[in-house]
Amino acid sequence: MFAIASVPPPPEWAAEYLPEALTSGGFWGVAWWQWFGLVLILVAAGLLGAALGSLAVRVSSTIAQNTATDWDDRFIKVVRGPIRMVIGTILFVAGVELLELGDHPREVLGRIVRIVATIALAWLLVRLIRLVGAVMQERAVERAEEAGDILKARKVRTQVLVLQRVLVIATWVLALALILMQFEVVRSVGVSLLASAGVAGIVLGLAAQKTIGNLLMGIQLSITQPARIGDTVIIDGEWGQIEEINLTYVVVRIWDQRRLVVPIGEFLDKPFQNWTKRETALIGVVFFHADYRLPVAKAREQLEVILKDEEKWDGETFGLVVTDATERTIQVRCTMSAQDASNAWDLRCAVREKMIAWLTELEDGRYLPMLRVDSRAHE
Repeated sequence: MFAIASVPPPPEWAAEYLPEALTSGGFWGVAWWQWFGLVLILVAAGLLGAALGSLAVRVSSTIAQNTATDWDDRFIKVVRGPIRMVIGTILFVAGVELLELGDHPREVLGRIVRIVATIALAWLLVRLIRLVGAVMQERAVERAEEAGDILKARKVRTQVLVLQRVLVIATWVLALALILMQFEVVRSVGVSLLASAGVAGIVLGLAAQKTIGNLLMGIQLSITQPARIGDTVIIDGEWGQIEEINLTYVVVRIWDQRRLVVPIGEFLDKPFQNWTKRETALIGVVFFHADYRLPVAKAREQLEVILKDEEKWDGETFGLVVTDATERTIQVRCTMSAQDASNAWDLRCAVREKMIAWLTELEDGRYLPMLRVDSRAHE
């Protein structure tokens, strides 16, 4: 674009104070002294923009510290980076005016400035979206703790995170579109694509069918909420807690610290167990086998004694019943309540161990499962 442009003559002050090597030639329609000035202005604008931005942030932080709320302090931290970028861009634009560039260089620099401004604005919007999302989650947790309803906090957190990710992606996509529209070649391609929108739409729709479907399912998951962040679930035979809900996949933290990554489509299409859908309290179940002669009433009393010494029992319910009988043994089921799935698991393990130990020690293991043989059958 600049190859056909001639190098403009230097102004009087440049010819008087600058060396002849900088005023006698140039490249792409820009004189050497102008190239040198662009570098100096860029460096100076960057340093001065950072300094002025830091000064503005420091003054604003001092004022914000005297207020009763903390959102203004966090807001200042969020806008610190983008503000420095904006101030540096403004100083650069002001400094370039002193170089007396031609029309073509001025057009290209204007395009670059618009791109930088678009990036700065998108950066600022993304940080503001994340700030608003973080504040909403914190307030939801505070209100849930005051009301004693942690499930509501999980619900809000899931909705906010999914919506936040959608807005962040949309912001960067819009910024990229605005940047690409600065170039005539891209605009021409856009016109051509619009002219054949029918065919292009079919091709893109078929190619991105699964991706778009996953995105829509991610939004559906945030609205219907069959599962939320922090819920305890059993999926594909694995027990764990939902750690992340993204637009295309869900991350489940397994009890042994492994991470199960489940595509959002599979997560919604296949059935899974949610142990904390309505409330966190659970009923733990323990089975063991014993001889027919087991004194069930005595075993029930022993279960109550064991549970009273267990901190993870919430004191709500417990029970012991005989649920099955085979030709050799009876099956005994112990039930006990706990505040959440983690406590229920630990409580089940403790009860199982202690009931087996009690059964083993009771009358020297007389009521353990045993095999009876009738000696008369061999006579």
